[in-house]
Amino acid sequence: MKLSLSRARTRATAVTGALVALGLVVSGAAAATAAPSAATAAPTAASAAVAPTISPVVDANFPDPDILLVDGVYHAYATNDQGRNVQHRTSTDLVTWSAPNDVAPDLGAWVSEACTFSPGGATDRCVWAPEVAAVEGGYALYYTARDATSPRQCIGLSLSDSPEGPFEPVGDDPFVCPNGEDGTEDLGGAIDAGTFVDGDQLYLLWKADGNCCTGKTAIIFAQPLSPDGTTLTGPATELIRVDTAYEGRVVEAPTVVERDGTYYLFYSANDFYGGAYRTSYATAPSLAGPWTKATTELMTSDRFQGDVRGPGGQDVVTAPDGSDAIVFHGWNTAFTYRAMYVADLEWSADGVPSVPQASDRYQAEDGVVTNARVVADGGASGGAKVGGLDFADSSVTVEVHADAAGPALLGIRFANGSQDGSTRVPSTGTLAVNGEVTETVVFPHTTWGNWQTSEHLVDLVAGTNTITLTRATFFTELDAFDVYPATRDPRPSAPPVIPSDATRYEFEDGVITRGSVGSAAGASGGQKVGGLDFLDSSVALQVHADEAGSYTLGVRFANGSERGGYTLPSSSTVTVNGADAGVVTFPHTTWGNWQSVTHQVELQQGWNTVALTKLTWYTELDALDVFPAEAPPVDPQVTVTAQPRCLGGTPYLAVRATNDGDETVALAVTTSHGERAFAQVDPGKSAYQSFKVRGGALAAGEALVAVTDVAGTTTEVTAAYEALTCA
Repeated sequence: MKLSLSRARTRATAVTGALVALGLVVSGAAAATAAPSAATAAPTAASAAVAPTISPVVDANFPDPDILLVDGVYHAYATNDQGRNVQHRTSTDLVTWSAPNDVAPDLGAWVSEACTFSPGGATDRCVWAPEVAAVEGGYALYYTARDATSPRQCIGLSLSDSPEGPFEPVGDDPFVCPNGEDGTEDLGGAIDAGTFVDGDQLYLLWKADGNCCTGKTAIIFAQPLSPDGTTLTGPATELIRVDTAYEGRVVEAPTVVERDGTYYLFYSANDFYGGAYRTSYATAPSLAGPWTKATTELMTSDRFQGDVRGPGGQDVVTAPDGSDAIVFHGWNTAFTYRAMYVADLEWSADGVPSVPQASDRYQAEDGVVTNARVVADGGASGGAKVGGLDFADSSVTVEVHADAAGPALLGIRFANGSQDGSTRVPSTGTLAVNGEVTETVVFPHTTWGNWQTSEHLVDLVAGTNTITLTRATFFTELDAFDVYPATRDPRPSAPPVIPSDATRYEFEDGVITRGSVGSAAGASGGQKVGGLDFLDSSVALQVHADEAGSYTLGVRFANGSERGGYTLPSSSTVTVNGADAGVVTFPHTTWGNWQSVTHQVELQQGWNTVALTKLTWYTELDALDVFPAEAPPVDPQVTVTAQPRCLGGTPYLAVRATNDGDETVALAVTTSHGERAFAQVDPGKSAYQSFKVRGGALAAGEALVAVTDVAGTTTEVTAAYEALTCA
């Protein structure tokens, strides 16, 4: 029984219908013409509504879910909450769940009464990640708790005749506790128990919690159990340990399944506290290994487009119709609790697992790389990136699959640290789908290593498609290409163009509530407003309008917000003269990387009070640019000429782009002999660049100019030029 749309994104099943019913969407010189020809029109999104790709089935704190199916009833167990040591819920369809109860009100005598854990709060006794297994004679609960005699988490055992509990503790000591006491090696303690049956043998899976302490390592083990689950009958065998950059210092939450003779170890990695937490997997021919880790993780926050934050603590379960499902937790948007999600777990013909509610990811380094290089990068997905895209023909081509023809949302994961002198500038690239150029992509300045995603609607054919990104101006590093399971309008990423005649107001000159003014290199006026850390933190400015009407606010800001290494957008509410004027969202830029976003408001004639108040995460504010929100022309009016000439016996190519329109635009000039970007070209002004031709002769060709208007829309103008040889 499928729990979502299929990979073709078109067929629904009974459980999908149930999810939808509940509101849980799983969802010579030549002159170009004055009006440039726009790039191929983008396909229309299937729906204007922006719905999440997946929504929780338990939208409450229910972390580290473990699922046990007994007589048609799914029993879910989770980390403690609100005084419940082991939370328990039931369902018959994996969609609708009962209210929680505590199936382990009594814990072993070895458990410390003193341990509390944030964000669990004062009632959290550090009781984590339960595992319940059917064993000979009943049911065994393996739980994690704080050992009273050492500063370590250890695994305890309780038994019950029923999956409903109550589970009664067995013995006065922990079941697994490598804490350096009683002859054990100090591995940092033990957490995250799991069970697996291989043939007739029951195994306990557990994690040595080595990331707890300096000098220790997180390791996942398997250890044989007696049929009743109460005795360890052999030594522990190491399965995997931390050794991959994307894991940070953590591997944990082991789940093992066997399929067609291959063993799959699903595990969580990185810091659970933030959005960098993720689920990956390894494969082996037997439980004993050797285990080979996947290069690309199974589930990450960005592969869910941020709809799930920190997907981990997973379990694999059989759905009511016999298909596979994966159950996991993810943080809510405010990172105050971890909800429970259920998604399909699908398998390719060659046994590669995937989650269709997440993107199909294609690593840039696995594509055809032309005049560029693959570079190891621990911060990139898959541990590598494509850099050195420094030349006019530098490109990356990947093949992506579509089950059916039609529009798809393509995400390009990139970083841009380009500078023109001391000015941070956007970079550009030409996007082609199946050999046809569709648009010029504008990549905002993010700083190197700050991976962000640029989204684009593309038309794909059924089967295999080629996606090519070719360098145009400045420099971009590429990490991966994502094809998302739902089509919608792409999130804008191109930076806006602020007209030179906009009126600028410095935020440090405004009325600042629960914030502070500080010096800032690169900020307008050399100062910024920071410390806007509270829900009532705000800055209010007096801005003037010559006449009443629609105006654009250009908010110059920096945002370095992150949670556990996961970069976060921030946001502020906007009021004009005390009235609600919407919310402005600030993409992550890193601190000190000043960028602008625009926001439309209505101003009255004369003086107006514009206030920004903190809503989510953290933003530093530099300046506010205000200008009339005039509708730009459908196509910016730009004339381009390309003139070959000889200077001192050397051929040069002179390119001039004149802004004949009424709005300020940004221009990026690209030729085979160099490129140049112009951040703003005012109406009636020209951008000019002469490129020296190396090699003695100029071959015939075209100059390309990418034109970005105030709305961030990019079109292209080309101008042909003839060959030239200088005596």
